[in-house]
Amino acid sequence: MKKKLLKLFSVLIAVLIVFGLGNLSSIAVAQAPDPNLDKVEARVLETISKDGTSDFVVEMAEKADLSQAYSISDWNERGWFVYDTLKEVAARTQKPVIEILEKQGVKYQSFFAGNEVAVTASDLGVLSEIAALDSVSHIRYPRTATIDPSFLSIQETTVPQETINALDWGITDTKADQFWATFGIQGDGLVVANIDTGVQWDHPALDQAFKCGTNPSDPACWADPSNICGGSACDNNGHGTHTMGTIVGDDDPSLTYQVGMAPNAKWIACKGCESSSCSDTALNGCADWLLAPGGSPANRPHIVNNSWGGGGGDTWYLTKVNAWRAAGIFPAFSAGNSGPTCGSIGSPGDYQESFATANHMSSRLINSQSSRGPSTYGDTPYTKPNISAPGTSICSSTPGSTWNCSYSGTSMAAPHVAGAVALLWSCNSSLIGNMVSTFELLQDTADPSIEAGNCGAPTDGEGNFTYGYGYLNVYEAG
Repeated sequence: MKKKLLKLFSVLIAVLIVFGLGNLSSIAVAQAPDPNLDKVEARVLETISKDGTSDFVVEMAEKADLSQAYSISDWNERGWFVYDTLKEVAARTQKPVIEILEKQGVKYQSFFAGNEVAVTASDLGVLSEIAALDSVSHIRYPRTATIDPSFLSIQETTVPQETINALDWGITDTKADQFWATFGIQGDGLVVANIDTGVQWDHPALDQAFKCGTNPSDPACWADPSNICGGSACDNNGHGTHTMGTIVGDDDPSLTYQVGMAPNAKWIACKGCESSSCSDTALNGCADWLLAPGGSPANRPHIVNNSWGGGGGDTWYLTKVNAWRAAGIFPAFSAGNSGPTCGSIGSPGDYQESFATANHMSSRLINSQSSRGPSTYGDTPYTKPNISAPGTSICSSTPGSTWNCSYSGTSMAAPHVAGAVALLWSCNSSLIGNMVSTFELLQDTADPSIEAGNCGAPTDGEGNFTYGYGYLNVYEAG
């Protein structure tokens, strides 16, 4: 007991030293700072110093080796390999952390995609004990992301009579309608997902494409880690219904608008954003769920749209993106809405492993608020953002079986890319799960931008830091 108290006293002194709250000269026996606290983000220590406890996320040092997945051609076998490998590594390496937490009665959640444990309201003693484990690499403060349109109107748009039955301009700008006419395929056989604010599953633009038919509570098609919707698919914000409409909205000519890039694809969804913000635990819960909806990797989507993000240069979600890629899931992300400042592209869109989309207007000029590169992670192999797509005044589905044409942001641009990938993969099955080929195909067939933008270009001359490689052209990519 004395040893335990002495250790805790030592840790408290270390924290006081770090934040200037203590004076060694007034302490009878000076103790060396606990070196294990070097693993801990300052904000965690600050919160404990102020409040006595803090939430934090424990990142395990060992990451699953998923390299073998890329050589597995069978879709189900590839998914099960990734899932089983991640689960085994997480169960084995997290065990000592969980034993400490359970012994102390501390609430926690375990996540396998990134091999992390989220801890709720823990004190310095537990934190120090966990940090002392060699199997723990880093302890961070929980992140909060936001949905990316920072300047949208949520008031319902009155649709002029002459525009009834019109294709949204994003469909024609990306030449999705030409793709349909030429190849006769609209995402057939593909499953897409979004991590967003939820989806009105029975919206007339979306009900035909819901993978679980008339069962909005089926865990193979719907997840809500924070239990905002009470077990059945819903959207308490509107954003997720709008982005899903851009991906798979029905092309039925009796509808007010035809807004979906890949209307024959099926969709599932995870509510990673409780409202306009998205908690760390919800986003991590969605990352896990996406790999095995309803407990089976056979249910996983081919593509996931992520119209959310945070500040740039933050690797907190990278292991999850890499897990999706290993499982064959295409990671579409919005670039963010912090432009026209250069270097403003947010994470996770700024990762080389993510495909980030900028927002251009119907004039094909970049929207001033669309985030720019360069990325913190450089431009090798890809310029960031990767591409530009329609993102200003986009018409799509909204809750209440309504329509709205006033949403703007890179949130609206990214689902055009997600839908385009569904078209390409349904047309060419050899592309399914092939990230490198798909990234490069989208970039190599993009229409050149009409201007160079305000943030320059990489030295290799591949695109620029405003538009990426140019404007999405799915017809040319086909």
